[in-house]
Amino acid sequence: MYFKFISSAILLYIVRHASAANEYSDNDLQTNLSYVAQNVAPIWHFTDGSCYPQAASVNGQQTNGNSADGCIIKNMASGCQDPGPWQGPNTRGTPFPTYYTTSTCSDGRFVICYDIYFRHDFGHESDWEWACVNLKKDGNNMWYRDSIILEQDPVQRFVNWGDLISWSEGQDFNDDSLRNNNHAKVYSAKFHHTMFPNQQDNTFKNECASDVADMYRNNDFCWAAADNLVDGNTIPISWNWGKAASNPQALAKAVCGY
Repeated sequence: MYFKFISSAILLYIVRHASAANEYSDNDLQTNLSYVAQNVAPIWHFTDGSCYPQAASVNGQQTNGNSADGCIIKNMASGCQDPGPWQGPNTRGTPFPTYYTTSTCSDGRFVICYDIYFRHDFGHESDWEWACVNLKKDGNNMWYRDSIILEQDPVQRFVNWGDLISWSEGQDFNDDSLRNNNHAKVYSAKFHHTMFPNQQDNTFKNECASDVADMYRNNDFCWAAADNLVDGNTIPISWNWGKAASNPQALAKAVCGY
């Protein structure tokens, strides 16, 4: 696979801990948080023909959303970043930033949230969608991946880490039987961008599904969040995104309540 952030030191660490997802000390979170955020970051998956994510700001200026498509297939990707040519399942798409924030919750969780921006979804201009990883402490006072929270508007879905399809550096990226690894595979629904822990590519490819579970999503394109990870605090909380309320700083303020 690709992950450009892996240094020789990190590779050595991973080799020594290859049998399970890495764990982290308090010192790691305090002094090397960017490494932890990269090592925990999800791998996003998208369907060909959907609106593809892009930067929420360029040179400090807010990216403008564009008109919603209203579930018209030919307009789904209009005005959005081009993911590039499709070359089969798990095609590495055009780069885009993932904005991350962290929150310390009173229930003992340390949460790292990953937020991505689309210029529209099927219903409105601009769209923020996200996945947040819950870290908890084990009996050795080390932080481990406990679960993930996935945005499934208007609710959130918790998935235990061991139930996720996940991947660690050096493994076969196409093996979806892998569990308890570093990076969760997350699938964005074609029309709504709702986030899921699995694919659903049997129905509703060309129409909006009313039932969340039926929303079409697959692995046409993928992008590792760790390959372009940006501090979410660089996106001003005062910027108005219309109905897309889950911008990075707002998400960080709300996530302990989920």
